[in-house]
Amino acid sequence: MPKGKVYLVGAGPGDAELITLKGYGLICQADVILHDHLIPAELLHLAKAEAEIITVGKFASRHTMSQDQINALLIEKAGMRRIVVRLKGGDPFLFGRGGEEAEACAQAGVDFEVVPGVTSALAAPSYAGIPPTHRDFTPNVAIVTGHRKAQKDIEIPNAGTIIFLMGVGNIQKIIGSLLKAGWSPQTKIAAVERGTLYNQRVVTGFLESFVQTVKKAGLSTPAIFIVGKVVELHEKLNWFGGKPRILVLGTHPEKYTHLGTIVHRPIVKCVPLEDTSKLDGMIKALEGFNWLVFTSANGVRFFFERLRQSGLDARALCSAKVAVIGRTTARRLTSFGILADLVPDTESSAGLLEEFKKRDMRDKKVLLPQAAAASRELREGLAAMGAMVEEAPVYQTVEVEPADVDLEHIDKILFTSGSTARAFVKRFGRVPSHIKACCLGAPTQAEAAKHGIDAEILSQ
Repeated sequence: MPKGKVYLVGAGPGDAELITLKGYGLICQADVILHDHLIPAELLHLAKAEAEIITVGKFASRHTMSQDQINALLIEKAGMRRIVVRLKGGDPFLFGRGGEEAEACAQAGVDFEVVPGVTSALAAPSYAGIPPTHRDFTPNVAIVTGHRKAQKDIEIPNAGTIIFLMGVGNIQKIIGSLLKAGWSPQTKIAAVERGTLYNQRVVTGFLESFVQTVKKAGLSTPAIFIVGKVVELHEKLNWFGGKPRILVLGTHPEKYTHLGTIVHRPIVKCVPLEDTSKLDGMIKALEGFNWLVFTSANGVRFFFERLRQSGLDARALCSAKVAVIGRTTARRLTSFGILADLVPDTESSAGLLEEFKKRDMRDKKVLLPQAAAASRELREGLAAMGAMVEEAPVYQTVEVEPADVDLEHIDKILFTSGSTARAFVKRFGRVPSHIKACCLGAPTQAEAAKHGIDAEILSQ
């Protein structure tokens, strides 16, 4: 049996997609994960079901565990021959006490590795459009901790750009130290609050008045400070701040990244049916159908799972052609060894119907494996062409409590199904006036309208 090992993994600055590929893989493999508070919560969803997940993070002046306790726990879990991931915000070795944890492992004879992470010291300026170095401004940058004991001064290094981490509660001392070190009161300074997240905020000003500026802005943690001439580039290079922030309540958020910054907060989930008798009957009669039409990747997944449980596989579909609603569903279908015969250019029920109009559907038997409460648009449209349509519920959607989201920082909401519209109104009430509502297709728009949501159909 292999011995245990500790991996000190940097989780990155906040945006879950900034985790390294190696870190991603280790989170998926870990037997135990010890994590800080400021890691992206989405990363913990990657853990295997049986993984032990332990919160060991620290808040200002309040610790879940002392550093000595964390060190001891790492050694204890590794001693049980387990793969232990110590998941730390940012980079483990940059003000993250990773060096102390590595020393403790080395002293105890525990095998360990360090997996670097993207530090907020570089990521937050990048997302604020502030390059820490620029050959027209400065060739060097210094990264300083702003969190010092009361009797300790803030040491100001000689660099063209200085980035302060963990300094929100110490901003007055930071400003005073900079002025004492000879920095001009007119020097530009920026604070980046919640860097790389959808609700990132950038506050800029000048050294001489910045204490009052951040107080007026109500700056909160986590935030970093950037001092230097490069701050002048913020307005010109503010690429992230110019992207619309879009709340996606359904599945497959990756499909919409071209629209802006996606804030994924699932409000419904798909679960198996309690009664599969109708679906089982349809599976037994598959050879009698001319077409199978899948309207979602979830429909594909649940259909083939039930097919497997019935002792069958893809060969059971040999007598039928297969249509899908779009490319995502087509890709899911290929994982079961089947290439779709029909994929519409427009990903919607209307797009599917347009494609079927090009074919003779009279007296063709069509099976629709879909959600238990699916729209009837496709069924009615195919029936109008003379097809004989059977619906086969393969899963159902249930409401779930979404993760926290600050609607003040949302520009658009994308409703991907009628169930997401119903669940949103139940959880949040009306859509705030500053938010634009969009829907995938006319059926979802109609369901949203029933619940008082004025939404337009998303153009694809």
